[in-house]
Amino acid sequence: MSGLVSVIMPVYNVEKLLALSVSDVLSQTYRDFELILVDDASPDNSPALCDDFAKKDNRIQVLHLPENKGVWNARNEGLLAAKGKYILFLDSDDRISPDLLSLSVKSMEENPCDVVVFGLIEEYFDKSARIYKTKTISLEEKVLKTKREVRQELLYLEETGVLGYPWNKLFSAELLKNSGAKFPKMAFNEDIIFNIDAFSFASSCNILSITPYRYAKRNTSTTGKFIPTYYEDIMVKVDRLYNKICEWELGEKGLSLVASRYARYFFSALERSFDKRSDFTAKKRKAFFDRELSLPRYKALSPYMAGAGLSGIMAKSFKNGNRFSCLSIARIISLVKRLFPKIFEKIN
Repeated sequence: MSGLVSVIMPVYNVEKLLALSVSDVLSQTYRDFELILVDDASPDNSPALCDDFAKKDNRIQVLHLPENKGVWNARNEGLLAAKGKYILFLDSDDRISPDLLSLSVKSMEENPCDVVVFGLIEEYFDKSARIYKTKTISLEEKVLKTKREVRQELLYLEETGVLGYPWNKLFSAELLKNSGAKFPKMAFNEDIIFNIDAFSFASSCNILSITPYRYAKRNTSTTGKFIPTYYEDIMVKVDRLYNKICEWELGEKGLSLVASRYARYFFSALERSFDKRSDFTAKKRKAFFDRELSLPRYKALSPYMAGAGLSGIMAKSFKNGNRFSCLSIARIISLVKRLFPKIFEKIN
């Protein structure tokens, strides 16, 4: 096997965790790589640690950004500096198996493709930084050789929850260059927009059943923060998915998938409107709901809303435009999230 892999790692406030992630890259059985550490103007000791790593291994280069703009910008800067034939993204608090690069590059070269996708292990950390739960997401092994097959596969990847991750994929640098895919400026959710744009140009893809990536879901992660732009950012995903489903003619199955995501995300936005940090009043909340029902995406996707259990109840209420029911459910979910976070985690 031959071919330089550019591993792009944004770095921000991770001085206690960075060494482990860097060590995992340096311990790869596949040795032909460059590790690009993108210091996003981190205020802790991370910048100095990055420089120390670079002094010890000439495969490491450090980019010190002048100001903190966010992970979206750090990854874009890393892409501009990358010289590899292949691109892998890695978060600086996550871990990878020693054979991740060798297995994914082997797949890329034995069955030439635009992108290799593999599974992962989610590791849930409590406030004491101890793992209290793990979840393995393994995928069905496949070799996809046409654009149609790749685009249909996106439905499966979204169903399994891994379409939006940037780091469980080895990209061909040529694919990213041809697609022009960049991480958009967003508070979160920039990953899936990048992936959708990249996959739009992919005509081949290998799916591996391995799970070499360990994704750390920490108490301090984005999922636990209050994000004022949550609704605007998440609806970018819904609109982009809907447009691609229509463009690619993926039919009712695709529309049903997007509709289920739409209902779930809108309820999440409603739930967040009850947060004390939100500026929503009861009047504003009602107007927000009524406005959504007037939008083209609601009219296009509401006929396809369905589901079972709590998701089904939410979908039915939203589909029927039942404001009272939807707001009541969202308020209850908000209370559960605040008072019983472990229960919320199970139902979310």
